[in-house]
Amino acid sequence: MRTLLGLTLVLGLVAVEHRAEAACGTAAGPCNCSDLPNPIYLQVGDTQLNLMKALGRKLRDNTAKPITLVWITSGSCSNIDLMYNHNPAAGITLAMSYAPSIAEQGSFTTANAPFSCTPTTTPALFPDIGNSALFNSACTTQVPVDVNLTIGPRQGYVLAMPRGTSETAITAEEAYFVFGFGPTLLAAMSAAIDPWTDQGQLWIRTDTKSTLLAWAANIGVPAAKWKGTKLNGSPDVVNALLTSTNAPAAIGILGSEVYDGLRDKLTVLAFQAYHQKGAFYPDSTVTSRDKKNLRDGHYTVWSPTIWMDNTSGGQPVNADARYVIDLIAGHPVTPEPNFDANATVAGVGLVPDCAMRVTRSFEGGPLSLYKPPTSCTCKYEDTVDASSCQTCSATTPCTSGVCRGGYCEEF
Repeated sequence: MRTLLGLTLVLGLVAVEHRAEAACGTAAGPCNCSDLPNPIYLQVGDTQLNLMKALGRKLRDNTAKPITLVWITSGSCSNIDLMYNHNPAAGITLAMSYAPSIAEQGSFTTANAPFSCTPTTTPALFPDIGNSALFNSACTTQVPVDVNLTIGPRQGYVLAMPRGTSETAITAEEAYFVFGFGPTLLAAMSAAIDPWTDQGQLWIRTDTKSTLLAWAANIGVPAAKWKGTKLNGSPDVVNALLTSTNAPAAIGILGSEVYDGLRDKLTVLAFQAYHQKGAFYPDSTVTSRDKKNLRDGHYTVWSPTIWMDNTSGGQPVNADARYVIDLIAGHPVTPEPNFDANATVAGVGLVPDCAMRVTRSFEGGPLSLYKPPTSCTCKYEDTVDASSCQTCSATTPCTSGVCRGGYCEEF
């Protein structure tokens, strides 16, 4: 039996990624990436684009330690392979992106296109930081001794449809048959699952992408067996959904942060996992952005982001790269930045570790209760939506919990 939940759309818009001509300082036109102040090179998944823009902007103007994040995107498994093996033929050669400082462009936001620069190719350029948006073990189980893995914020994944559909939910069993068998074979078996009856309207990702691998692990259909049109990037999936010639049957897989920016254009489906008795959105309600159901285990389709850097003798090869990773992961850093890194992470739709209450040890694996070293649940909820926690100050102590960031956190 289908479980249907009501869905009310909220407004929001995220711009599809485009490259912009850059200005290194005051120089017009594309520049060499190495000419930027203190560049740190990254190869990340496209689900991390808004994080790169937001954090990159903050770090450009970080008084204590100014850093320029210079990034390029690729699939999680490709990023892992490059960090693990450093194949010279796979060095970065394409144009890279970076966020401008306030002096370069005062009005820059994550809705704007980043600036671009040209990487040095001799010698081959390898990233200081690599990123995967799922457990690395989903791609390979062999971790080189000179690569450090840091668990970062959690990334949700959703099944989305064009706005206006009458569908509000999907079960794991339905997703298994739709994406594992495909509407064409199901129709031949007289087993169609409405409204997903058009195989040409299944929009998925390629086999190295975290979005596909995460969903594959959660519904039990191997990535290589998925039916549908495999697209390289999240913007491609968004475009396919928005321009669909059969919108009622169109369905695609996306990172939840991509959907969050397109709530006026797309509908997200509540998901009922195997052995669940109801379907859940990542958020507590369809209008919220609190990721409460993801954080407490009701919504199961999420992965950790993993951040990789190189080590030598157990120490980071690039201390500034580790500084960036620690900021993303919510670890203490020295010197302290002039901004709240957890708020930056939360602001782009990711969930910092300190707000999570469940964990898992492998992709799609069972969930267990989790208590982070320090809670930031109240502050997180205030950043993304609204907090119901008791407020506090030096003169207004908490009746229970710990006063941190103006709120009474549970620990």
